[in-house]
Amino acid sequence: MPKKKPEITFDSQTFLQNVSRNSGVYIMSDTDENCLYVGKAKNLRNRLRTYFSTRNLPGKTRLLVEKINKIDIINTRTDHEALIVEHRLIKEKRPRYNIVFRDDKSYPYINVSTDQPYPSITFYRGRIRKNGQYFGPYSSVGAAREILSQIQKLIPVRQCSNSYFSNRSRPCLQYQIKRCSAPCVNFITKSDYRQDVNEVIMLLKGQSNLLSEIFEQRMRKASNSLDYETATNYRNRISALRELQSRHGNLFPQNKDIDVFGLDEMDGVVVICILFIRFGDINGHRCYTFRPTLGEDSRMILEAFIPQFYSRNTVPHEIIVPSVGEINREIPEYLTKISEHKTKIKTNVRGKRAKVLANAHNQAMDYLERYRESRENYSNKFNALYKTLEIRGSVESIECYDVSHINGKAIVGSKVVFTKMGPDTSQYRRFNIKTAKSGDDYGALKEMLTRRLETGYLDEKINTLPGLILVDGGKGQLNIAYKILDELNLAKISIAGIAKGHSRNPKFDKIYILVNRKPKLKILDRSTMNFVQEIRNEAHRFALTGHRRKRSLTNKHSILEDIEGVGPKRRRSLLIHFGGLSSVQNASADELSQAKGISAKLAHTIYQTLHK
Repeated sequence: MPKKKPEITFDSQTFLQNVSRNSGVYIMSDTDENCLYVGKAKNLRNRLRTYFSTRNLPGKTRLLVEKINKIDIINTRTDHEALIVEHRLIKEKRPRYNIVFRDDKSYPYINVSTDQPYPSITFYRGRIRKNGQYFGPYSSVGAAREILSQIQKLIPVRQCSNSYFSNRSRPCLQYQIKRCSAPCVNFITKSDYRQDVNEVIMLLKGQSNLLSEIFEQRMRKASNSLDYETATNYRNRISALRELQSRHGNLFPQNKDIDVFGLDEMDGVVVICILFIRFGDINGHRCYTFRPTLGEDSRMILEAFIPQFYSRNTVPHEIIVPSVGEINREIPEYLTKISEHKTKIKTNVRGKRAKVLANAHNQAMDYLERYRESRENYSNKFNALYKTLEIRGSVESIECYDVSHINGKAIVGSKVVFTKMGPDTSQYRRFNIKTAKSGDDYGALKEMLTRRLETGYLDEKINTLPGLILVDGGKGQLNIAYKILDELNLAKISIAGIAKGHSRNPKFDKIYILVNRKPKLKILDRSTMNFVQEIRNEAHRFALTGHRRKRSLTNKHSILEDIEGVGPKRRRSLLIHFGGLSSVQNASADELSQAKGISAKLAHTIYQTLHK
């Protein structure tokens, strides 16, 4: 039976007497040392006193205060330093009561690998890293690739992978069609190639007018020197550059990146919509939803969101936000520091900026309306499922469990959670199965449910028990689930199993429930069955991605790290240098020795091992 949580005995009066009046960061934790909330203040004592001396606290704030068992203090020299520390801790600890930015989608960017001797210009999708320079985000993958194609026609810079570049002995087709200058075989000097790369960067920064002037100067100089071939080359570049400029708008200066924030809220849901202005025109948008945890107003939500958003995305020169009050002046200073260029946040705007701000607000309004309709649809699906399965009482969430493996190897279990608001990805969990034997799906399910229900509900991030547990499987899985619930005195939780139909055709899927502790087939209408299948499919997808990741890591380890002298760092060095495992296997001993940290002797050992 799950153990009870220890009682909370936090003496706030004694604690406040020892808190300084300086600026700093405070970290609130519960009895299990789970981080509840991270905040900052110019005057720590005054700020913390408001939590304990105000009777009319909002409901969620009162719940937070009731759970506090410990408060850690980090004193800082300035409010700016406190902002940096607060942001780092929120990112690291992901406290339950903070507004935490979660983005399941990654943006398309263009990456110039300036950290390489011969930089490449490539499409990139994922979190921004420190290697090279990133430009974007772009509205779609197609938009980013179209820009890449246009740039390559204008300035012939390589777009190949490092492994492909390192193993060339003659120019590829890109050189033949004048899309690359073939630095792989030294057809261009390093200084001339760097000049081309710098021109690409100027173009991506929107400095096309300056670049056009530079091309014209070089064209005239070449013409005066009777170097007509070079002059013709620059004339063609100028023509291509003007064509590229004509494809983009002139709403704003093309050399200035601007992000415009729209915001709307209703029924406890806040939507932030960002318009990205690149090359002088709106390049795309992205919207995010939040449910304020402690009754934060619009200004506080923006102040929490902006630093988190730009910690993983490129920072523009200008940010336009709604008039929600004065934004903390430390935020633009923080953005300037991490971007290494001056960033302004503007609120009261006129003219073109006011029109774009209104556009962003309309986007947020439309998104919120669609969001509410979608959530209302999920609520109706929930109610229909409760009625069909004859579930009594209030059900706030459904948990679905699935297991993924191939021939019993790299077993990964998953738990997904659906509420009346739809999928709650913050409560998704993967389980690396430890005790179940190879291919034992029953054992894997038993381990997952035991780990989740014995201790999992004590975790502040999954602090409520589900009203319904759905398992991917038939009568056997259903019996296993009931046995676990019964042993933990949690048999009040309803359970159901979804078994795959004949030939795995979804039309023939079957739902089983327990009646007098025995599995019984339950007939669902098509709409309700589709909802159950949606939950099951999401659990399967989540388990499968975890299984593939685990299998990939296992395969890489078994091939490379079992070689004496090759640890995680050298394995990573090989994979980065060659771009993948297959390229490592195809490389010669001499080529292997060119990777960082790989000696000639070790390269010979690796080659011999891989070619036994």
